[in-house]
Amino acid sequence: MNKEMHSKTSLFLMELIIAILFFSISGVICVQLFVQSHSLSEASVEMNNSILWTQNISEVFYGKYGSLKEISDFFLDSSIVLVSYENNPEVGTLVMFFDEDFELISYPAGNGALDNAKYELLLCISELPSSEVYSDTSADTSRMKGNALLGEIAILKMEDSTIIDQIPKDNDSRVISDRYVDFYIGTMEDSTDEA
Repeated sequence: MNKEMHSKTSLFLMELIIAILFFSISGVICVQLFVQSHSLSEASVEMNNSILWTQNISEVFYGKYGSLKEISDFFLDSSIVLVSYENNPEVGTLVMFFDEDFELISYPAGNGALDNAKYELLLCISELPSSEVYSDTSADTSRMKGNALLGEIAILKMEDSTIIDQIPKDNDSRVISDRYVDFYIGTMEDSTDEA
C-alpha cells in the first residue's frame, strides 16, 4: 500500500511540474507578444505623426508659393527654425526640431534645447527647369516655359544632437517619411495659332 501511495505522489508531482512548465512557456510567449505589440504601436504613432507633419509642411509650401523665406517666417515666431539660403530667398534648406511627442521645440529656448530633440524635419527647396521637374508626368509640358521650385520634405530620427543638413539617400534608416512637392514659377505659352 505504501508503494502504491508513493507511485501516486510521484505521478501527481510529475503532472504538476509539466503544468508549471507549460504555464511558464506560455507566460514567456505572452510577454514577448506584449513587447512586440508595444514596439509596433510606438512605430505606428511615429509614422502617423511624421506623415501628418510632412503633409502640413506641404500645405504651407503651396500656401506660400514655394518661397523658403515665407515658409520660414511662418514658423519662426513659435519654433526653432534654421534656414540656409542659396542664391535667392526661395531656394535653400529649412530645418525644424521636434521632441519625443512630436511637439515643435519652442523658440526662444535655453541652452541645450536641442538635447530634447528626437526628430528633425528638413525641407530642401531647389529651383530647376520645369521640363526637368515635370519630366515624369504624362501632362503636356511643352507649353511650360521657365522654372519650378522642387521641395523635398523628410522627417528624420535624431540619434544624438547632431543636426543633419541634407536629406539622406538610399533608404537610410533615419528617414521616417519623405515627400516631394513642387510649384511652377514660370509662364504658360499660349497654344492658340494666330491667323
